[in-house]
Amino acid sequence: MKTVKQLRTDVVSQLQYLWKALFFLYLPIALLFLLVGVLSRVTANVSLAFLLRDITATAKLPFFAGFVSQLGLILWSASLTICLFALVVLQRRKADFSASKRFLVHSTILTAILMLDDSFLFHEEIVPLYLHLDELVVFVVYALVGIGFVILNWREILSSEYALLLLALALFAASIALDAVPKEVLSARYFWEQLELFLEDGSKFAGMATWLLYFARYAIQRIGGIQPGHST
Repeated sequence: MKTVKQLRTDVVSQLQYLWKALFFLYLPIALLFLLVGVLSRVTANVSLAFLLRDITATAKLPFFAGFVSQLGLILWSASLTICLFALVVLQRRKADFSASKRFLVHSTILTAILMLDDSFLFHEEIVPLYLHLDELVVFVVYALVGIGFVILNWREILSSEYALLLLALALFAASIALDAVPKEVLSARYFWEQLELFLEDGSKFAGMATWLLYFARYAIQRIGGIQPGHST
């Protein structure tokens, strides 16, 4: 069993060789909080607590408000983490994984875009209210990005369990289609309005879960050298 002195020596030694990793970890955090502090000073009616505290606490909402949406963000974060982790692992392998690494880079970027859109209501709030553009523009851009993603990685996609990816994309498409239904059509029919909301968000959540399943299995298969179709 190590003594207190040995533990202290180990801590100092670890900090000495981890200083670069810690520097690049804490520098963005410091810059983020500096930016938040500046924004709270130059933006009217925006306090530091308004930018830092949890939204349910700020709005004085019940703790369970928007809990499904929060779970969805966790799914996006998990998918993003898996893509990054698999990319780092494959970068350290001597074998040629160029196609897989390119696919993971593009998947990381695409997942990050979708996660940030979902987190900050980009196509719902920022684009129409602040950029004064039609929401349809965002969907067209996302469609073009998705097509480019497939074109650049179609061989790698076909070598994977692409049925899961297609299912995820189909669920996202269903959610977008339901979101495009004019709300005034349903405004006088409470049941149909609630059913539309249930199906729209349900399709989106199922799509995120399927997206996570696809990349989790893809990462396991590539890292472990397992061919699609085998038990993972």
